[in-house]
Amino acid sequence: MAMTGAVRRGIRNPFRSMTRALVVVTLLALVIGFLVLMVEATLAGREKIAAMDRQEQTVIELREAGAFGTGGFGGDNPIGEEGFTLATLEKARHIPHAAHLVRIDEYIDKPEMDASKGNAYAMIIGLPAGAALRAIGEVDYENAKIAAGRNLTTADANARVAVVGRLYAKQRLGINQPSDLAAGGRQFLFNGQPFQVIGIYTTANDFGDNHVFMPLKAFRETYHPGTKLSKIFVTVDSVANVEQVVQELKAIPEADVVTIPESVSTARSTLGNLSVASGYAALMLFAIGAVLVVFVMILSTRERVREIGTLKAIGGSNREIIVQFLAEAVAISGLAGLGATILAVPLAHFLSQALDLPIAFGAHAVLLIFSGAIIFAALGSLYPVIHGVRLNPIEAMRRA
Repeated sequence: MAMTGAVRRGIRNPFRSMTRALVVVTLLALVIGFLVLMVEATLAGREKIAAMDRQEQTVIELREAGAFGTGGFGGDNPIGEEGFTLATLEKARHIPHAAHLVRIDEYIDKPEMDASKGNAYAMIIGLPAGAALRAIGEVDYENAKIAAGRNLTTADANARVAVVGRLYAKQRLGINQPSDLAAGGRQFLFNGQPFQVIGIYTTANDFGDNHVFMPLKAFRETYHPGTKLSKIFVTVDSVANVEQVVQELKAIPEADVVTIPESVSTARSTLGNLSVASGYAALMLFAIGAVLVVFVMILSTRERVREIGTLKAIGGSNREIIVQFLAEAVAISGLAGLGATILAVPLAHFLSQALDLPIAFGAHAVLLIFSGAIIFAALGSLYPVIHGVRLNPIEAMRRA
């Protein structure tokens, strides 16, 4: 019975000052929420780096000999003549241990897209519908971010649809803001053929935001590239066979071999720095949360020195004192954990967009939140428990 009373007192104690309780719970909820999301951001960054590392070990990029970047600017051969063509694709397909082609892209450089814009540069890119957009200027250039509308999907393989860059949409199509794209897209002419623009992407870089992506079939029917290609991506069946495949691909005279590690080093470095920064932020937030709970519990203990002394004087045991302070710390941290759970949902969405990382709020995050609340409760109860157990009732009455 005495233990039940101690628990009730502990749960009730934080609310003797409702204003202070509200402020403390709100602050601690924010700290716990951000702490957990920083941990999730750290894990997401590391997982993305690991995924890139797994991919880079078995993916090899072929581009036209002498080309650079994402565009095929290296070939001097007119379209249709011998060069980096479908014949090159057949050579790659016959190499042992090359499991399959990840993607085949075709590009066309069209400097004068609009007579009113002078020699305005743009690149039209045909690729298999559903493949990741790949644009110059991104840090993680394998994936352009859709700013409005939607991406190309496998269902668009036979459709005349396109996804355009933010700058292209503004300068060529008169769409000043991605959000101005009408639901379902808008129709425009590409090389005299009608296309439905279904999405606008961005790389946060003007040089990368002036491309047009369309399904490979529609691209070929519109721009008639013949057998010309500019990019081929090959997947090797195992890491052990990568060197052998690279050597065989290098024997193709019209192609240059570019290994993925060369092209993703910047992205890995950026993600690594972001992961480290998120880790440090998580440690700092943990320290702030611990200090906040400990401070509140120290203040609570000092305010009730006389009460504790009286309780001990009338026969209250040290066990009751311990249970009371544990219940108080758990009440504060538990409410903060509940608040953090509510706040973390919109915060996760905000951080996902800000950091461009897939920060998901799920069962793992909830477990982390309440684990953090329990740890803070344990830390916060240490001082009052030790102080209360050692407190002399007579001295407490005199000091109070």
